[in-house]
Amino acid sequence: MNTISDVLVIGGGGSGLCAAISAATSGATVTVLEKCERIGGSTGMSVGSFTAAGTSYQYRAGVNDSTDFFIEDMKTANGADEARENQELRRVLAEHAGPTVEWLSSIGVQFLGPTPEPPYEKPRMHNVLPNSKAYITALARECRKRGVTIVTSARVEKLLRNAAGEIIGARARGVDYLGRRGVILATGDYSAAADMKRAYVGEAAAKVQAVNPNNTGDGFRLGGDVGGVMLQMDRLYEGLRFAPANLPDPIKLLPSHPAVSRAMRLVVERLPKKLLAVVLRGALTSWVGPNNTMYAAGAILVDPDGRRVANEDSDKELARGVAAGGNQAYMVFDAALARKFSAWPHPVSTFPGVAYAYVQDYKSYRPDMYHEGATLEELAAKAGIDAHGLARTVEAFRGYASAGRDPEFGRTRFGSGIGEGPYYALGPMNAYITLADGGLAVDTDLRVTEAGGTPIPGLWAAGSTGQGGLQLLNHGLHIGWAMVSGRIAGRNVAYALPREDLTPFGDTTSVLELPLDRLEVVR
Repeated sequence: MNTISDVLVIGGGGSGLCAAISAATSGATVTVLEKCERIGGSTGMSVGSFTAAGTSYQYRAGVNDSTDFFIEDMKTANGADEARENQELRRVLAEHAGPTVEWLSSIGVQFLGPTPEPPYEKPRMHNVLPNSKAYITALARECRKRGVTIVTSARVEKLLRNAAGEIIGARARGVDYLGRRGVILATGDYSAAADMKRAYVGEAAAKVQAVNPNNTGDGFRLGGDVGGVMLQMDRLYEGLRFAPANLPDPIKLLPSHPAVSRAMRLVVERLPKKLLAVVLRGALTSWVGPNNTMYAAGAILVDPDGRRVANEDSDKELARGVAAGGNQAYMVFDAALARKFSAWPHPVSTFPGVAYAYVQDYKSYRPDMYHEGATLEELAAKAGIDAHGLARTVEAFRGYASAGRDPEFGRTRFGSGIGEGPYYALGPMNAYITLADGGLAVDTDLRVTEAGGTPIPGLWAAGSTGQGGLQLLNHGLHIGWAMVSGRIAGRNVAYALPREDLTPFGDTTSVLELPLDRLEVVR
């Protein structure tokens, strides 16, 4: 049994849906295969920021920006990682991000912004309204309008090739889905693939759970099986987040209907900035963990036994230390830090340029995460931390801070350390990988390439699957690349020459459990 369309898209997240719409509006028939019961992917779970230059939002705000300014700021954000950057793909992103924001606006997506995003010189961050589900609602509606067929609960087991070695489709649920003009891999990253994390990053990273448990690296395995090359597989975004709130987040509960988005945009654009910040603090304290600046100022991170778990100088080490234990930890600090992080310019957590949350906001909005005690013993009792363990840890840390040396974990920034009470704790927090920056090698047309740079006939990739060496080290760039690359890939496949031979050839057994030593990696 088989089904045939012009373009086959594997993955129903932001990049895959953009690819499907782009192909359909270029005159192609399109089928999307999504392994989950619902479409959405990581895009639908994200904060939703989209960083772009040259938008109408910037123009209305009086911001005069350009592609070259955008690229220069990305260089600054990359720092030492600039040497690893895929400069060709970065220019593709910078040139197409602004038009893609306008395209999204044309299909009903509304944004708040632009807002500042340090170290960028220009305000470029566009924050979707009312939440990231608005992307998926708008894209799904446009797919229906353009006649795109979406098949859910359809995990692809293997790509199909003809006798000439061209990619002609994929097998899912015993059905061969064929694409006359080509196939697009848009299956997200590998942040939930323990074997890939273990092989390419290490055992400690393999224990850190993913924000999106469905990002199991399927596209990497599928592409690698036919000769694709994986780049920069050592790049993970590891950090800590607060446990979910007991009460639903009102921002996330807002329906992502265009009318609601338009109304919300009208409201938020007219609200005084101080009032808007107050409105958004409830969402901010639910979604985002504390800035690492609090550790540099003197805070420590402890597990429920009251013991430090890792070097607080490093988000990565903290995440791995927490994951290696019971995956629960608390930030502990004293009265001096509580005062310091109760007013600008020292927020506990931020939506850059939009909202800032301080210590007292956690007391108001997340009382389940906020703990206070006149003594360390009282704090421990309220937070559920072992009192004796916490007391020993604080005493030892005071000695380390005084000596400027941490013999346990090698911390180098001690700030003011832990001084007089009252004492505070925020938590519990859990370790997560939010994103992985590895991707299949692609050219500027988003064709998947072999080790020597030769395109694999019939195969394209978009989003995280086709990141191709891009760094994307600041907020709003992953969403930007998902949408931009999806649109480009969809258009290019739609105009590719159709394959004359659509007969599968060779072994068609599943490759989802493909041994990693069969996949080629370039760091």
